[in-house]
Amino acid sequence: MARVVLHIGTHKTATTTIQDMFAHNADLLRQHGVIYPRLSRVAGHHGLVMDWNKLPAAYALPNGSLGTLRQLAAQYGKGEGTVVLSSEEFSRGLEGRRVDFRAVREALAGFESFSIVCVLREQWQYAQSIYLETSKNRVPVKPGLLVQSILNRDMIDGLWTDYNLLYDHLLEAFAPEEIAFLDFEACRRHSGGVVGAMLEHLGCDLPASALEVVHDGQSNVSPLSLPA
Repeated sequence: MARVVLHIGTHKTATTTIQDMFAHNADLLRQHGVIYPRLSRVAGHHGLVMDWNKLPAAYALPNGSLGTLRQLAAQYGKGEGTVVLSSEEFSRGLEGRRVDFRAVREALAGFESFSIVCVLREQWQYAQSIYLETSKNRVPVKPGLLVQSILNRDMIDGLWTDYNLLYDHLLEAFAPEEIAFLDFEACRRHSGGVVGAMLEHLGCDLPASALEVVHDGQSNVSPLSLPA
């Protein structure tokens, strides 16, 4: 039977790069035991969180989040290989927008095993990168006010900056041995970069160098901090 791995981000840890590379090289990956389903025109599987977090309509899936998860379990669960589902939106922490992982796990019960992989970076770098990303579309608050808000709420833009809170949320549905945290900087230093580190974690024998590169291997990169 197949296993399923849920890649939940976090944001700004090369998630879009992984999604774009996996989607573009899906046929090759499948030959090496990694199945990356194409659910919509978007490479990331963001529609899988829309039952809880209302994202832009472009991400919507005809059968909804849980309906699609059940469909994936029926389609791939009895086969072979590792099914990878990826969206950083799974890691959002804002009350009312948190994913119900118990329901997700129940919907994917047809798989042999279920595990979580989450990439983390230093909190100050994480906060800075989120700040720069959100600055693309709106005028951000002053940095001092932002830092104070993070210290008061352990959150930036609906994302946990205290990773213990994210871990506690995951533990509501998964055992510790089913949850893997990868260090972003260590992944970047991997011989195959972040994509290579993810392939290694998945147990795939395919080197990152064998994949066809898209977007120069860097998708949705935040602006440089000093000019911003």
